[in-house]
Order: sequence, then C-alpha cells, then structure tokens
Amino acid sequence: MFRRLITRTAAAAAAAATAAIAGLFASGTASADVSAEDQQFVEFVQSLDIPVESPEQTVKLGHDICAMLTQNGAGGPNPVPAVRGTVTALTRTGMEKGQGVNLMRAAVHSYCPQYGAIIGR
Repeated sequence: MFRRLITRTAAAAAAAATAAIAGLFASGTASADVSAEDQQFVEFVQSLDIPVESPEQTVKLGHDICAMLTQNGAGGPNPVPAVRGTVTALTRTGMEKGQGVNLMRAAVHSYCPQYGAIIGR
C-alpha cells in the first residue's frame, strides 16, 4: 500500500513537472541577464543540442530541475523515484533519455550539489 502511494505521488509530481518544463520550451524570453557562473551551465545545455528559448530560460530550467528533485523527495530516504521522475519529465518534453540524464546532472552540479550523491555518475 505504501509503495502504491509513493508510485502515485511520484507519477503526479512527474506529470506536473512535465507541464512546467514543457512551458519553458514554449515560453518567451525573460529579461534578466545570465551571470558568469550560469554561463557554464548554458554552454553545457547548448552542447546537448537541447532547444531552449534563451540563456535566461536555460538557467530557469536548471533551477526548475532542482526544485523538481526537491518536491519529488530526492532528499528523503528513497531518492530513486525522484531521479526517475525527473528524467521521465524531461524526456516527455521531447528530449532523449541521455539528454535528460545529462541535463539533470548538470543542473545538480551547478544549482543543487546537495543531490550529487544520489544522481550517480
């Protein structure tokens, strides 16, 4: 029963995250500047050939991935559903699985290093 609750919760969170991430790809550009420390993340995302509207949206995507991990329970005793849900949400936007995994890893490295141990190598 507890497993079913976790699965349902993770599925609902993944669906909500998919909608939020899909909105990033369709939304207009923001007006904020990208800082020098964000530039490395932006360049990495560009190297993955992931279409994003602007550098500002790319940075927002990185922060949104960290928020998704947090909301899905990545800091809890069983982070696996959070990681899988995040990758699934990214692939539902049209990314290949490898792109999604690499994007999540880059976001964790840049914006939420506290999850570095749970995303693997």
